Parts: sequence; C-alpha cells; structure tokens
Amino acid sequence: MLRRMHLLVAVPLAVLLALGTAAPSQADPIVLPDGLAPIDSGHLLSCTELVPHAIAITNKRVRLDVRILLDGVGEAKARGAVASMRKAYGSLGIRVAPSYDKVHFRGPDAGGLNRQAKRHYGGKRPGGTDVVYTMTSKNITAAGPLGDDVAGLADCIGGVRFPRRAFAVGEVPGGVKEGPGKTMAHEIGHLLGGHHHYTSPEGLLAADPGPLDLMGPSLSVISLRFSTLNSLMVKGHAQKYAR
Repeated sequence: MLRRMHLLVAVPLAVLLALGTAAPSQADPIVLPDGLAPIDSGHLLSCTELVPHAIAITNKRVRLDVRILLDGVGEAKARGAVASMRKAYGSLGIRVAPSYDKVHFRGPDAGGLNRQAKRHYGGKRPGGTDVVYTMTSKNITAAGPLGDDVAGLADCIGGVRFPRRAFAVGEVPGGVKEGPGKTMAHEIGHLLGGHHHYTSPEGLLAADPGPLDLMGPSLSVISLRFSTLNSLMVKGHAQKYAR
C-alpha cells in the first residue's frame, strides 16, 4: 500500500545483504518456504511474506508482462507511467511489457477495485500475463484509519506467485513528479515481493533524488529506485515467477 503524503518510519533489514554477492550466471533465486501457509495457496500468511520468499543471486534478465486496466484513464497517460516505471525496473534486468484493456469499475474502494479486476478476468490473471494493474482516475479509499489517504493497494505481497492474487490498483495522483509511474511501480513492486520495511535512504542515489527508495510508504518522498534489499526480493520473484 502506498500513502499520498504522510511519512511512516521504515527500518531496512541489514540481513540478507550477503546474498547479493556474485553467483553463477544461470543460478536460480533462493526460495524459502512460507512456514505454516499452504503451498501455492495465496493464503493471507503467504501474502505477508514475513520471511522473504524469493531472493535473487544473479542479474538474469526477465520479461514482466503487465496488463494495465484503464479505469477512466487514457492510454497515453498509462504509457507515460510505464516509461517512468522502466527507470526503476530496467536496472534490475526486468523488461516491463505492457498491454492495455479499458474498463469501467464502480466505486473508489481499493479492495473493491481489485475484486472487480479479478471478476473481469474470471477470478484470475489472464493467460500470458504476470500481474494485473488497475490505473484509475478515482480518488481511491481504503478501510481503516487511512481512509482516502491511500494512492494504491496491492492484493498480496509476492502476488505474482498466485494467479488469483496477482492484482494491484493505483490512482493517477497529481502534484508529484512522475506520480502515476511511481504509484504503479510501487504497487507492482509489492506483487514482486517488495516491502516497506526493506526501504532505505538509497532513494537519494536515484536520478530523481528523494529521502526513500521506491518502496517507501509515502508517494511524496520516494524515488524511482529500489533499495538493495528490495532489489533482491523484486528480482527474485520476477526471475522465479514471471512467465
């Protein structure tokens, strides 16, 4: 989930850094079990990824097929967001390959929009697609204390693993440079295992410097760059599960 303006404290985990060292060029990501969660179930416990699931140990290149649902948004706006997203994903060896579908969904509730996206495709992502992202012109909301202070919502951390959980939604925010692209890149980052608590001040090293990297919890302070730790998770999930 990405908030619009308010900053939450996120502490990066120094552990796992050693896993980013060089390894044979064709080595698969390290995959850790989910513990009590049923294997390949998309169960809530799996979707927390309290234990990092897939961790990249190489820079193997991969194609990520993203279906973008245009809910009151023009395709030109979506293509601009993809161009922004590629600034963060290209450096990880992930080639973003978009396709587009126009929809008309009801209501601003983020969870409800994800459910409508699933129903649109019969309950799971369409064939040949890794993740589905709804780009909406609505001012989306979420249950609980966040209310309308939410810019996007992923259905599942690591949702690319599960055909029924590989969905995310984000609005088209104004007032933030490359805001639509940052929102989409952030929420799809969650679907690829990226976590708020792996964020760091590495955003200061980005071409668009900001206090935090792309997976920070607030749109107003993030940059189009993954932290080292989030890079390991995002690359690992893409290498293991992108089809």
